[in-house]
Amino acid sequence: ELGQVSPIQFISIAERIGMIKQLTEQVLITACTQLVAWKKQGLPSIRVAINISPNHFLDPDFVPLISRVIAETGIAASDLELEVTETVVQTHQKNLSVFQELKTLGVSLSIDDFGTGYSSFASLKHLTVDCIKIDKYFIDDLLTDQKTQLLVGSMIEMAHNLDCKVVAEGIEEPEQAHKLKQLGCDMAQGYLFSKPAHPEEISTIFNAKMELS
Repeated sequence: ELGQVSPIQFISIAERIGMIKQLTEQVLITACTQLVAWKKQGLPSIRVAINISPNHFLDPDFVPLISRVIAETGIAASDLELEVTETVVQTHQKNLSVFQELKTLGVSLSIDDFGTGYSSFASLKHLTVDCIKIDKYFIDDLLTDQKTQLLVGSMIEMAHNLDCKVVAEGIEEPEQAHKLKQLGCDMAQGYLFSKPAHPEEISTIFNAKMELS
């Protein structure tokens, strides 16, 4: 009846009613199974990134879940990226140990919506993070606001100095992508490249690009 429902709507509800763990497990299994299927189809190496709720990240069952999903689906651990928000990027020992256990499994870790939460530089000093994702909030006025350009440029430089890759979120205009490239951003995502698509559509996109190359 509702059709497509935004994650902004259903994730908060899932957290509130205690369904986030089951939802996360289903998303992990579905995404990892699909990635393995794409590889069997001969598509190029792809990394799948999955958002993890702060409510679930520090659950004692979380790391064992990740380990089990990797084993059951046959995905290469290095092809799985887990995105966490800044709310779990703290220096508490429990948080640090979860990050370390996940890195031991071989998965990649990224900080989502970087710059919009309570950024903790002390945390970045202690955590081994592979990537930070600059929030769309900064991209929207990147072309018109000099302060935003300085902030984005500083975040990119800082991340590179910490051996982190940088992804810019919410790219909708070619000029935004061009400016980010000038600033040294590694990767970009947004409607400029593709709107959310079904797995079959993604296969078609990749096959078309392979034929062009």
